[in-house]
Amino acid sequence: MTRIAIAGAGLAGLALARALADRAEITLFEKARGVGGRMATRYADSWQFDHGAQFFTAQSEAFQAFLAPLIERGTVARWDARFAEFVGGEQTAEWQWDGERPHYVGAPKMNALAKYLAADLDVRLGTRIATVEWDGDGWALNAEDGARLGRFDWFVSTAPAPQGRALMPSVFAHRDAMGAPDMRACYALMMGFEDPLPVDWDAAHVGDADISWMSVNSSKPGRDTAPSLLVHSTNAWAEAHLEDDPDTVTAHLLAEASRISGHDLAGAAHIALHRWRYANLPRQEGSEALLDPDERLAACGDWCIHGRVEAAFTSATALAERMRALLQDIGVSHR
Repeated sequence: MTRIAIAGAGLAGLALARALADRAEITLFEKARGVGGRMATRYADSWQFDHGAQFFTAQSEAFQAFLAPLIERGTVARWDARFAEFVGGEQTAEWQWDGERPHYVGAPKMNALAKYLAADLDVRLGTRIATVEWDGDGWALNAEDGARLGRFDWFVSTAPAPQGRALMPSVFAHRDAMGAPDMRACYALMMGFEDPLPVDWDAAHVGDADISWMSVNSSKPGRDTAPSLLVHSTNAWAEAHLEDDPDTVTAHLLAEASRISGHDLAGAAHIALHRWRYANLPRQEGSEALLDPDERLAACGDWCIHGRVEAAFTSATALAERMRALLQDIGVSHR
């Protein structure tokens, strides 16, 4: 059977693997300790934080159909948040999210969706691919310590575009296209509290500030956890302060969140910072996925379309359809 290696076990990698599982032997390599990519959850004592993607929507019929069984089993839940908008320190609007335009989260944590998808897949966690080289019989993957990770008929990257491009062999016909997306950084500030937060909103978009988002993470469905607040910086501020001292970044974002919320948050019982080097990107023009059938190389991810959860699924689905057509009759396409 055709052997396919996928770099990255975020939503794109997992969705691609499941779509091709009946046509090929799939192995996913993930450098992190868990699956989900930016659909991640961090834990600390009695608190948990969805410190990457905060929610997702489903605009396409395909993604809605994909989510339907997950919603039915409770792995995905609708978040009817009390939503607010701030400009600087002034609240300018508020409304309740509802079923008219549903906002979804993984339940009881954001990475529950990824864990469910990964349950019956061969995922090698904590494994960083260092090189991908053609050895005459297939694509040989090597770890940083020189250990061989295996030989595969196909290699697919679902990692963020800059990381995937660095890993992709130079013969990949679309390697230059992987350098085009302008992926932007973001800081996530995580705060845990002993008592409920004295705010009348669950999620807030912020303008005219160095932070862009605040959410009471513990307000999301299925969260039986202590009160927690998650703050995201703007992409522009993160890019400008990407290499700053973490304590300095934490202090500034904490001050911004306190100013916007109108409450001194410095007394939080738990404060932690995470830097996402490749967090978001504007809408892209071009292919939904990149495929080089001659070299048996491919790439997909939200970076092909837009920095959204649904975009990762759409990109993976587009690539899966094209790869399934190649694998359908011949089992393996010859290089």
